[in-house]
Amino acid sequence: MIKLPRAAEREYLAIYGIVAVYVASLPQGASLVGFSRDLLHSLLTLRRRWPGLHIASAFWVKNRGEARLIATEVNRSLMHVAEQKLLMADAKAAQRHVENVAAHMGIQLTEHATVLMRARSAVAFIDAKIAQAQANGELAWFNSAYRAWRLEAQRQGRGMSYAEARARLRQNIFRQILTNDSQIDPASIFPPLQGIDSSVSG
Repeated sequence: MIKLPRAAEREYLAIYGIVAVYVASLPQGASLVGFSRDLLHSLLTLRRRWPGLHIASAFWVKNRGEARLIATEVNRSLMHVAEQKLLMADAKAAQRHVENVAAHMGIQLTEHATVLMRARSAVAFIDAKIAQAQANGELAWFNSAYRAWRLEAQRQGRGMSYAEARARLRQNIFRQILTNDSQIDPASIFPPLQGIDSSVSG
């Protein structure tokens, strides 16, 4: 069983755009190969049908197209449990097949542990950057915009916690770094409300 990305790590990976090819396993030994941008969400969805299932391994590729090619070929070439999506192969055998198929197709796989470490480093960097900006007074615009947005939102029966607003700010900075944007987009942090101008920038 592998450690799955959580909270801000999931946000970072979603914005980064890479996709995981995963091998899931059941206690009785059957396996399942699929692909996902969000492993935790996929696991929770799969467990509605197979409660004992866990994700045994995962590899990351650069886009959904590559992930689909690998998963489709693995599922095509391995034998299935009758009338089910499950494979007869156990998790180890399915994992080796994923690696072999990717090598044959010339698709580079990145180990899940490596991707998770990079995601955690990126999150730590951004959190430190936000904390420094807060300490230097550079987030005054953000705090002011949040207060104004919250007051108007309450009048309209809407709401957003400060923690959620900070998470949206973090996502925006992720996107800013990955796309080389020079401006934070306040509208992506504070959803537009009637009667409030969210165009203030930092």
